[in-house]
Amino acid sequence: MKWFYISAAAALVGALGGCGGGGGGGGGGVPFPILPAATLSVTVLVNGSSATANGDGKYSVKPGDVITVTPNLGSDWTSTSDPAGSVSLRNPDISSTKWSAQIANNTNSASLFTVSAKATSNAALTKDTVFNVAAGDARNLSYKVFATNGSQQTLALNFDTMSYVMTDETGVAASDSFSADASQSGSYVFKSSRNTAAANNSRFRLTTDTVVGSFPFQVAQVPGSYAVQPFIGARTTVTTQSALDGVYNRLGINLRPGVLDSQIRQVQVTGGGTSLLLCNEVGITSIAACPPASIATYSISAGSSAGSWSTVNVTNANDRGAFSVILVGGKNVYLSAGINSVAPNDSIFRIGLVDSPTWLNTTARGGDNNGTWGTFGFDATTYTAALTKADGTVSNVSYGLNAASASIPALKLINSAGTDRYFAIQDGSLSVVVGARSNPASGYLQIGLVP
Repeated sequence: MKWFYISAAAALVGALGGCGGGGGGGGGGVPFPILPAATLSVTVLVNGSSATANGDGKYSVKPGDVITVTPNLGSDWTSTSDPAGSVSLRNPDISSTKWSAQIANNTNSASLFTVSAKATSNAALTKDTVFNVAAGDARNLSYKVFATNGSQQTLALNFDTMSYVMTDETGVAASDSFSADASQSGSYVFKSSRNTAAANNSRFRLTTDTVVGSFPFQVAQVPGSYAVQPFIGARTTVTTQSALDGVYNRLGINLRPGVLDSQIRQVQVTGGGTSLLLCNEVGITSIAACPPASIATYSISAGSSAGSWSTVNVTNANDRGAFSVILVGGKNVYLSAGINSVAPNDSIFRIGLVDSPTWLNTTARGGDNNGTWGTFGFDATTYTAALTKADGTVSNVSYGLNAASASIPALKLINSAGTDRYFAIQDGSLSVVVGARSNPASGYLQIGLVP
């Protein structure tokens, strides 16, 4: 238990006593007055308004409320919660004359929170103020984030305090507030000092156990430089090896200073999650149609943390990697972010959706690594997008969709006749677009969440 201590000036209380008079028969002096015993009392404010305790002497508050306890005597402070650790504080303001903080409940159950004052001038004088704290918002969750700058981070969201913490792999945290997007229901806007553009396109959307959005991450391998880039995060990852199995249409980008490249491949996890097969044909080809000589095989084993899986090329032990599988809308999604073990050691991001014989008509919302945020539409023949740029202007595009590979019907080519060409995959829950290689869109990546 840690006492918060700030010294206060002591008040000097004096009393004068009379002395006996002279000559003629002296009377007695004036006696010292009997002073009432000192007590420690407090006043309580909730969100700036006077609060009244319940019949049991406790105050009822909800997560996100700001409580202020003011003592009549300079005090030292401590606080506890029951269950232990269930309540945390945001923006605490604690001195000898005041205890104030915004309350967050880290659980989905009610908690007790006690603020204890102890008079600085007399440790025997104490006062406990007890709060019944309502359950926290069910959306107050932490997510493992796979960012398109090639990093893995942790995002903690608190909807009671409307605040977030994004913590990178080195433990450096970026924290601030977020707010509901007035222009797009279901979207939220990150506030961040890293945002310097006219339009704030740092946003996110939620679905069950998943968050998709854009955030001003560090530019890959360029410390101190930031850019709004997409990410996907999950509450949990698949930890049962056999559940990794599946054929994935995998899109990705490779990044290093001054260089952006794309990758479009089909991969298969097979053998109860023990092997990964990748088709290395120049033309985009399914695993089933891939010539055996063009299939690279990787062994899979448990990684350094639960839900992380290590891969090693069976013919080149230096070709190593790691991936995770999450569930979005009940479907497997392949994810990888990190540094390529093979020179030139690019930062990489990969996302794969389970192959399907059908192409769905969907509308998704999300961002891209050009720093835009918008709405993406897919039907049998057309891709459309309305993209808000960093300068606040809106770009509307409509491109034709064509088959990208005769052996992969769930992969489409966007704008096949244009100079900027893209590939797209989508599964009814997520959509992903990547720029084609060796053209102006190479290295472009967009992730959308279907409402």
